[in-house]
Amino acid sequence: MCTVTYVPVKQGYFLTSNRDEKYTRSKALFPQQYLVNNVPLLFPKDIDAGGTWITLTENGDSLCLLNGAFKNYDNTSKYSLSRGQVVLQIASSNSIIDSFGEIDLQNAAPFTLIIVNSNNLFECRWDGENKYCKSLDQNTPHIWSSATLYDYSQQQKRRRWFEKWSKENKQPAMYNLFHFHKNTGDGDIENDLMMNRSNKLFTVSITGISVLNNDCLMQYIDVITNEHSTVTFTTKEAFA
Repeated sequence: MCTVTYVPVKQGYFLTSNRDEKYTRSKALFPQQYLVNNVPLLFPKDIDAGGTWITLTENGDSLCLLNGAFKNYDNTSKYSLSRGQVVLQIASSNSIIDSFGEIDLQNAAPFTLIIVNSNNLFECRWDGENKYCKSLDQNTPHIWSSATLYDYSQQQKRRRWFEKWSKENKQPAMYNLFHFHKNTGDGDIENDLMMNRSNKLFTVSITGISVLNNDCLMQYIDVITNEHSTVTFTTKEAFA
């Protein structure tokens, strides 16, 4: 859960995520709808912990997780609360932003959570001790890179790539975002958007959320197998 972009367009927005994982991590399940606390959510499921790193609600809200908050941390500590489960708990609450403020995270590892809620954009962080949440300009493109994998200089380099791309793509389509997430870099395979560090840690999938004129869908590519999936959100009544 290591590179995320948010791009506003006239009809809505796109939220796109590259998932970088260790080779020992199980392959995730392709996106589908689930009822979580009786709330329909659309997400790819992490088999190992049962949670997710990205999810979409039926009203067009979305959440996306990155590991780490402001800097790398001691990951040898034992954390009993899955961050992927935290995403689902917050997404299925009555008030997403209030839920982040209220949820007990003492047993969760540090993370950054990007939230699009009621057409507002938020950047929420947990550094292992304190929570931080700020509102961002929802009319401006944004990029985030995980603090656990990319230092400040690498994050700034990626920001420059994204700023250049944004100037050249004023009203992109979803496939333009996927092209950016698949092909952007300077040949440094350890730090390009599609990264690979000695085949022990690498990009395993790209997930894109598209919310346009109240039409909500999720596109997914398993970059290891090159399998593709597109799932459109259906209403809660479909579970009846």
